[in-house]
Amino acid sequence: MKTSLEAQIRHPREMRTIRKRYHPYLAKYFGSDQLLVDASISEAVWNAWEHGHGQNRDYPILLKVNFLKHRLVVRVYDQGGGFDWRPYQLSSDVKHWFPKVDDLDESGRGIMLMLRVMDSLRYNDKGNECLLMKNYLQE
Repeated sequence: MKTSLEAQIRHPREMRTIRKRYHPYLAKYFGSDQLLVDASISEAVWNAWEHGHGQNRDYPILLKVNFLKHRLVVRVYDQGGGFDWRPYQLSSDVKHWFPKVDDLDESGRGIMLMLRVMDSLRYNDKGNECLLMKNYLQE
C-alpha cells in the first residue's frame, strides 16, 4: 500500500490536525511503537519551527509523509539557515546505547530520540531538511 500526505505547517500545534490523517497508518504498521514514531515526526517539525524558523510563523515548514510498500519515509523541510548536524551522527548503534542524564543537555535530545526510534535519520548538507525512515514491523 502506498499512501502520501503533504502539509505546510506554520506552527507545530497544527500537527494535531495532520496527525489524524496519518495516525491510522501508524497504528497499522507500527503497533505499540506508533507513539514513538509519531513523537519522532513531531520532534522533527518542532526542531524545524524552533531552530530553523526561530518560531516565526511567516515561513511554512514542509512536511511530507509517505507510507511506501515496506517503510515509512518522512521529510521535514524548513526555510532556515540550517545547522551542523554532524556532531549528532553517532557511529555506534544508538538503539542499544542509553545516555546518562548529564548527556541530555537542552539541545540534541530530540535528535537522540529520532536516532533511537527511527531506522534512519539523515539531513541535507545545509541542515534544513530532515529525512526519517522506518521499516514496518513484521506481521
